[in-house]
Amino acid sequence: MNLKHKSVGILAGLGCLVASSVALAQAQAEANVGMALPGAAPPAAAAGGASDHDQVVGRLAVGYLGRRTMQVGAAPQPGGIFTAELAAPVVGIRYWIDQMLGIDAGLGLFVTSGSFEQDNPAPPDLDGDLPSATVFILHAGVPLSLASADHFSFQIVPEVNVGIGSGSELDGDVSHNGFQLDAGARAGAEIQFGFMGIPQLSLQGSIGALFAIRSLKTDNDVTDVTNTENSTVVTTTVGDNPWNIFTSNVAALYYF
Repeated sequence: MNLKHKSVGILAGLGCLVASSVALAQAQAEANVGMALPGAAPPAAAAGGASDHDQVVGRLAVGYLGRRTMQVGAAPQPGGIFTAELAAPVVGIRYWIDQMLGIDAGLGLFVTSGSFEQDNPAPPDLDGDLPSATVFILHAGVPLSLASADHFSFQIVPEVNVGIGSGSELDGDVSHNGFQLDAGARAGAEIQFGFMGIPQLSLQGSIGALFAIRSLKTDNDVTDVTNTENSTVVTTTVGDNPWNIFTSNVAALYYF
């Protein structure tokens, strides 16, 4: 084999090697793309940075967006389920459109009802309905990632929560209703576990300010008394801190 043939063979081998490398890189990129919204740009094309946050751009996250509670009724009965706020934790999704702009959407739900029956040796037997309640909390937010590096992303999240609740007790003789609107913004961090080899998992902690409107009403058909409460609140808030995973609930997301 002369030098010309050797050169052609070497060039052909290099060409095959380059083609194989490109094909392997494309396959790895496609494997890391994850779940994206229909019609969205491929995440691999959007995530050009080196931080964990950059790698989840264009990918869909599902998780716990923070504990939310709501009061239903203006005059709760002692010892009943309406003596405190009803818990309806918000579960939802987060989708990063690009490195800076994202979308949050979630739903909190609490539904309870039941009945009881007591058979006595002598009449009368007892039966009736247990207290019932239904709570829906709709959550929407627009997370803005202002800076990210390695496993950390600093974010500001304007958000709004709309809560609607109703319930009854004493066999329907007492009915409760509630409405709550929260609007505000939080600032804090999303920390992803890339340092443990699972950058898809993240925890969030934040502080913020909140404007809330609450309207409550209770109708008692037995006493023919109606109680109403209307309030407006402006307050600072403390969101779930990452270390609260050991002591209470924590806001967590997992990216697919």
